[in-house]
Amino acid sequence: MKGMLFLANQEKPVAVLDEVNVVIMNDNHKTDPARVTFKSQKLSAGKTMVELHRDQKMTLKLEDGREADVLLQHSSLDMQGNAVGVLRVLNAQKL
Repeated sequence: MKGMLFLANQEKPVAVLDEVNVVIMNDNHKTDPARVTFKSQKLSAGKTMVELHRDQKMTLKLEDGREADVLLQHSSLDMQGNAVGVLRVLNAQKL
């Protein structure tokens, strides 16, 4: 599934995510039960570097219509040069 990340009060996405997986954690993670893993050929879609806004709440919009507020928890590069990482979901009931 694909997704897009938006900063608050912006119409254009700051990141386009090529592969998105929603992971529901076990009972040990009751306060934050969901995580989103992603893979993207280019993490920053515009002039805004997503890595510099990891402490700001962003909105993740998935291609199936679901959306949630997230924080960038981790990002790195894989062996093919793709950006991979984890988003912490702040309101898991929307996913």
